[in-house]
Parts: sequence; C-alpha cells; structure tokens
Amino acid sequence: MNLYRHCVSAILLNAAAFGTYAADTASGTPPDTNPLEPDGWTAAAVAPDPNDAGAPMAPLDPNDAGALMAPLDPNNAGAVIALPDPNAPLQMATTGTQDSPGEVLDPNAPQQAAAAEDVVTAPAPVEESPPPGKAETAPGAVMDMAAVIALVQQQQAQLEKQQDMLDKQSRQLAVLSEELDALRAPPVTEEAKEQIGVVDEESQPIDVAIREEQVAGAEVPEKTETEKRRATSDSVATAQADDPTKQILTDFPGAWRLPGTQAALAIGGYVKSTIVYNWDPLEINDRFIVGSIPIDSAIASSREAESSISADQSRINFDLREPTKVGILRAFIEGDFAEDNETFRLRHAFGQWNRVLAGKTWSAFVDTQATPEEVDFEGLNGRINVRQPQVRLSPRYGETFEFQFSLEDPNPEIQNGDGVTRAPDLVMSGRFQPHDRLHTKVALLGRQIRAQRDAFLGGGVEKEYGWGLTVSGRYSTPNLGQKDSLLFQLNAGDGIGRYVNDLASVGNYDGIFDPVSGDLELFEILAGYISFQHWWGGTMRSNFTLGAVKVDNPDFVEGDAYERTIRASSNFMWTPTPRIDLGVEFLWGQRENEDGSNGDAKQIQVGARYRF
Repeated sequence: MNLYRHCVSAILLNAAAFGTYAADTASGTPPDTNPLEPDGWTAAAVAPDPNDAGAPMAPLDPNDAGALMAPLDPNNAGAVIALPDPNAPLQMATTGTQDSPGEVLDPNAPQQAAAAEDVVTAPAPVEESPPPGKAETAPGAVMDMAAVIALVQQQQAQLEKQQDMLDKQSRQLAVLSEELDALRAPPVTEEAKEQIGVVDEESQPIDVAIREEQVAGAEVPEKTETEKRRATSDSVATAQADDPTKQILTDFPGAWRLPGTQAALAIGGYVKSTIVYNWDPLEINDRFIVGSIPIDSAIASSREAESSISADQSRINFDLREPTKVGILRAFIEGDFAEDNETFRLRHAFGQWNRVLAGKTWSAFVDTQATPEEVDFEGLNGRINVRQPQVRLSPRYGETFEFQFSLEDPNPEIQNGDGVTRAPDLVMSGRFQPHDRLHTKVALLGRQIRAQRDAFLGGGVEKEYGWGLTVSGRYSTPNLGQKDSLLFQLNAGDGIGRYVNDLASVGNYDGIFDPVSGDLELFEILAGYISFQHWWGGTMRSNFTLGAVKVDNPDFVEGDAYERTIRASSNFMWTPTPRIDLGVEFLWGQRENEDGSNGDAKQIQVGARYRF
C-alpha cells in the first residue's frame, strides 16, 4: 500500500506541474519561465518517468542535443511539444489536428512520440489568456487523475479479495494438516479398544470415512454445527460404554488419567502436627509406648519428663491403577518420616492384580477395619500391628465372605540369639460382613521360628513352631446412637511377639534360649482390646479404649522381664471440614514386671491433620 501512495503522489505532483506549464504556454509565457526549471535557465520541460516519478526523460534523438522530450500538451491529447533549437521558433509535433485530437500516447512507450512519419510541424496556437479569477482546468489532467484513482481503487479491491482467499486457504490447510497427522497415527485395533478403551473423552473424534475422502481430494459437504456436536456426543458415548477406565475413575475418587495411557493415578496422605505433653518420663516422648514406662523408682526420679512438637508422622502415598485385558493392575507406595532423625520410612510398597498381591503391606493377620480412632501415633498396646513383605491371595465368595491366604516374611526376633529366616509365615483368614453394621474376622498364623545360639551357649541352630489366633470385629450399635460402634480384638498364641504392637516396640519377644539347657523357648502371649466410639452429633465424636497384653514368661527369665501392660485412653475428635481432623487425647498406662514391680505414666496429646 505504501508503494501505491508514493506512485499516486508523484503522478499528482507532475500533473499539477504540467497543468501550470500548459497555462503559461497558452498565455504567451516563454518556456524559460517554466516553474520546473531552476533560476530561469532555458531547458526543456521534462515528462515524468513512469518508473521514477519526477526523473527527466532521455533526449529523443541522441544526434540532436537540442531536441528533448516535452510533456504532453494538456489542450491536445495527441500533441507533444518539442524544442528543436533554443534559437529556433517553437514548433509542435502532433499526431492529429487542432480540431481532431490524435490518439493518446502511452507514457511508457516514448517511441510513439518520436515516430517521424506521424509528426506534423505546425505553428503553435496562440490563445487569449483567461480573465483573472477564471482558471481553466486542463482536460488531460482531469482525465489522468480519474484514471489513476479508478486504478488504485480496483487494485485495492483485488488485494482485499486475494487476502480473503489466502485466509480461507490457510484455514483449510490447517484442517487438512491435522487430519493427515491423525491418519499417520497407528490404527487402534478392536483388541486394543477392548483393553484400553478409546481416546480421552474431551478430545474431538474425527469421522474416519470423511477424513479419507478429504485426503483423496473428494468434495465432502461441510457438516453443520448441530451435526458436529451430535457426532461428537455419539462417539464419546460409544467410547465410554466400553472404556474400562470409566469404572476405575468412578470407583477411584480423586484420581486422574495419565496422559497417553489408560492408567489412573491418585496422590494421597496427610500432613500431621502433634503436641505431646508428658507427666512422667518415657524413653520416646512423642508417642505413648506402655512397655517403655520405667519401673525402678530411682531411674524414674532421675529422669525428667519431656514434651515435644513434631510433624514427622506426616505421610504421602501414590496409588496407580490401570485396566488391562487380564484385569485391573494396581501399584501402591507409601512412606512417612517417623524414623530417627525424621528420615523417610517405607510403609507400603506392593503391586496387585485382581485378588493377587505381592509386596510390603499390612499382614493378613491384621484387621484394619476394627482399629479404633486415636490421636496417638503408636496406638493400642494389645492390637495386631505389623507390615511386612508377602504374597497374598484373596478370593471372595459372594458379597459376604472374603478369604485370605498369604506367605509372609518370618523375621523371627530372639532375645539372646539371632533369628534365622527360612520358611515363611503362613496366614489364613476369613472375613464375614453380612451388612454395614457387622464386621467379623478370624485369622490363623503358623510359624517356624529358627534361631542361632550365642557362642556362650554353644552355638548351633534351634527351631520351634509357633501359632497364633486372632478374632476381631466391629459392631454398630444403633440402640445407643445411629453411628455409634463397638470394636474389639482378642489375640493368643506362642511366638507371636513381633505381631503384637507393644511387644514389637519393646523388641525380641518371639523366643528365648534357656541359658542352662540351650533350648529355644517361645513366649506365650495373650493380648487384646475393646473400644467404644460415640458420636455427639454432626462431625464430633469420642473414643474410649482399653487394651492389655499378658506374657507368660519361661521360668528361667529374670524378674525385671515384661509381664503385662494396661493402657486406657479417651479422646475428642472433630472434623470441621471433610479433609481436616482435630483431636485431643488423654492416655494412661501401666507396666508390670515378672517380679510384680510396676510403674505408670500419663500423657496428653493434641493433634491436627490435613488429609489430601
């Protein structure tokens, strides 16, 4: 557009100069007063070069330096004015007559003006000057300006039309490029569709038949917006009907599909902060371990009770699930920072396919559905509480019965020897849940406990067979409250110390070597708890819990050996929002040794937890 503006300006400027020159000629003004000439020098008037506005043309005849091209005569479209000699009278060369103007010459073809056979020499006409105040407009100038304006307008219209065509072609090319990219993608087989479903429901499906015709060059009528929306809706509905991920996402709250896969991932856990105040000294001051309560009054009096504020109980987990042709695959990993010096600790890490599980998680001997709600991170002293590597099969029979068979890491713990891992622990359990108000679980444990004697006992390896039984459950009590519930667990067995929470924290209560005979003896254990949960209304509730552990020690153990513990707690819990739990809890515990000595301790905890 700038080029067009420059051309129009140059043409208009020259046309104005030509008009002035014509007026001066008609009034008798000598050529040497032409305003285009500097300082009144006698020079020929010049015509504009169409390729360079305002530039003088070359001489008409290279052998006659005095003959130059003159501008068009505005009074005669077919006449040109030439100055053959500065000393000769002015002559006019024309292709026509005064009464019959000749053909308009093309300014881009100067040879037309120089044709000898078409030139007639005649005296220059003398016209009277127009009266003052009456200025005549040269007809040739008016015609030239009108033609230029019309040409510019025509070119502008053509440019706008071409721009519209370019925009339309660009849009068509973009659509065809997307469709070609889709065609280059590998086809989805029917088998793959059954395994992984179709593309993300938010993507716009493409009609394959129409896409192929477009690529081949066939003309396909464009769909209306209503037809496009209907086709998209139908395609999405068809994809969702056979998409196995749909059920996963429905049953897997908070998960999202990983891009490029049919897997769904959920990130969970919580951030927990706890304030603990101890009235009595404990070996670990940020939780309540009943077995660590000091018995000796001298030792107890020499130590000062400590309190703490911690956040190392926070945890994070990743849960991945993916539908396949053989079923849903699951991978789960979780950890916290409850190790010494707030280091990361692995809690769970397992893979699962349908009813088959392999990895580290809760033992099949544990009943997590019958665990009371508490602020204390340690938890009840008498409950079964262990996570360990295992391989587990969990068949179901209807909606009421579930069985579990697992082979688990034995990891025997011996007081005066070293445990030897050989045969895995075998756990069989059954869960009965006819409705939401009743849950009951029974589990059996079989163990081979192998241990290496210390050198002072003569060395060698001994083995014994241990067993365990647990019965637990949860029963909702609508007579006391619509949401109130009663929880219980009873545990008994030989050599199951590492499965009982309080004994596992104290350590090495699976077996012990007789210092005299060198025989391996197993600890007989009885443990359990009972808990009642009452809802005050809305999101507020309380839990009242009593737990106990009893160890039947062999006759040769020392008097300061662990014999029994009792733990009681009560708390108040409030969930102001679905993801936030606030609680305060009071705990009391007592430990009694084999010789009858005992000690007790009190503690209060305040906790805040944000679940994500």
